Amino acid sequence: MTDNNADSNTELAYQSRVSLPVIRHATFEDAEQIAILGAIFHEEAFGDDILEYDIDDCILSLEGFIGQRNFICMVADVGGRFVSFGSLVLSPVYFNHSHISCEELFWWADPESNYPGIGMKLKKRMEEEAKDRGALSIQMKSISALNGERMANLYIRNGYKPSENSFIKRLV
Repeated sequence: MTDNNADSNTELAYQSRVSLPVIRHATFEDAEQIAILGAIFHEEAFGDDILEYDIDDCILSLEGFIGQRNFICMVADVGGRFVSFGSLVLSPVYFNHSHISCEELFWWADPESNYPGIGMKLKKRMEEEAKDRGALSIQMKSISALNGERMANLYIRNGYKPSENSFIKRLV
């Protein structure tokens, strides 16, 4: 073996160990992993005292939404493991049908991943996709129980304006 072959083999071995996230559109096959990770996020953010999380219902919803023109769902995939995912729903504003807006359904980045900034990269890709589909505005959320103030500041630094607060209450 020559030195060039040894260097080449070492480089190939290194490349096979280091995988960078691929940001892509979610597929039907991704629904289960998104739903399972969503359950973990839901428990951290809300618990089950107001709204129970049903993984099977989430999978069914995702399978129905993925591929629809008014639904954007993207994942940051590292060899089949998602380190970030998010979705937006596009619709005309009820009082101005010529204004297409999109609203976040969910957006998550694994705090344990070794890919700093991957959540923001995914969000930017979703914003680009929303623009390509005709959206003129976007509404994102922050959850008070999970670093809500930090997320609010992040949104403001990225050109968002505070618009409204949301509250939830269990009725029965």
